[in-house]
Amino acid sequence: MALYRRWIGGSSDVVAGYTSSIQDDAEIAREVVEVMKAHAAHLAEAGLVPRGDGEAVLAALGEVRVEDLLRPGYEDVHEALEDYLIKKVGPAGGWVGLGRSRNDHVAAAIRLRLLRHMDNLSREVKGLMCVAARRAAEYADCVMPSFTHFQPAQPITFGHYLLALYELLSDLLSALSAVRPIVDKSPLGSGPSGGTSAPLDRKRLAQLAGFGGVVENTLYASSSRFFASLAASVVASALAELSRFVDDLVAWSSPLLGYVEPPAEHVSTSSIMPHKRNPVTLEVLRARISEAVADASALLAVQEKIGYGYSLDLQEATRHLWRVFKTAEEGVAVLRSFLEGMRFNCDKAYQDAKRYPTTSSDAAERLALGGVPFREAYFKTAEAVKAGSADLPDPREAVRRPVLGSPDPERVRNSAKEKLSICQQ
Repeated sequence: MALYRRWIGGSSDVVAGYTSSIQDDAEIAREVVEVMKAHAAHLAEAGLVPRGDGEAVLAALGEVRVEDLLRPGYEDVHEALEDYLIKKVGPAGGWVGLGRSRNDHVAAAIRLRLLRHMDNLSREVKGLMCVAARRAAEYADCVMPSFTHFQPAQPITFGHYLLALYELLSDLLSALSAVRPIVDKSPLGSGPSGGTSAPLDRKRLAQLAGFGGVVENTLYASSSRFFASLAASVVASALAELSRFVDDLVAWSSPLLGYVEPPAEHVSTSSIMPHKRNPVTLEVLRARISEAVADASALLAVQEKIGYGYSLDLQEATRHLWRVFKTAEEGVAVLRSFLEGMRFNCDKAYQDAKRYPTTSSDAAERLALGGVPFREAYFKTAEAVKAGSADLPDPREAVRRPVLGSPDPERVRNSAKEKLSICQQ
């Protein structure tokens, strides 16, 4: 069924069998058709093809079934689509090869698909942010120890902890918004690397395909995957940070700490130990985040060793981009469901914050604010803690610190309510 290699001759299927991207192309098949529609429409409106032929091609593109383009035997979905058009409308279908390369068309399809992934992920992130804000308001007074080096540190509240998650997610949205204009540029009309002799209006092509701008340099337009690497790196970086929250929830679900009671739909048990309640969804999410970080690294690694211009190596890079976004979209949804249904044991957490000298820094600072140089106050408090005679503030009192963004319950509650008001708009 190969179209482009037909002139080479030979019957070996080594190339098709080893290099075909037809299975991976399911991710971008819809966008490939959209890009081709824009290209065909521009050829027709610019008078570069006979009007009747252009109309026939556009009609055929309106009838194509994406799943029919993904059958084995083709090098990729671009070849399958052109072959479909030729078979559907005859030689007129071959007009779509004018002013077009697979290089600029695949780059355009990847960009369009990536924009949709970014929008989908942003919606999921906003949903998780709203759950984090709602539960932060609910747990604004819930005192717990924070941890540094996994040792009990200053007391905070669980609401304060959830607002830290909220701020990470807010930063992720900001980063995605910053990346979006870089992705939202059309490479169409740039050909394989140096443009095309057909007098295409690249700005009009961008408009027809739904892009907000144009990648100006034709070599950069067809060859670059910086836009993909940037988007994947942003998401993988956020996932790596998110994994730290996931790891806390896994640890706190153990009865050895007993802070978190996972929702029943997120736990499984042992085949031999019926008492087990394992937080399996978070464990899988934690593992998949590690895979997403590796996928982002693979995306970069495939690119960094090839000269500037299209090589089929880039085809192999793209699947890693989709894996990063799939992990993020599914993972954020799973974490949202977990946070919605979990319960936090505030009594146990408060007792731990009180059991350990988590307010030693507050005691030292109070001495310092009373006129004792801080380092002297620090050592006095340290000696008292060591001797078991320290007069430490109660954690519920200590969390009422006056600085912006502190775990003071009133500040947490007000901040969470403000964020919730945005969610309800």
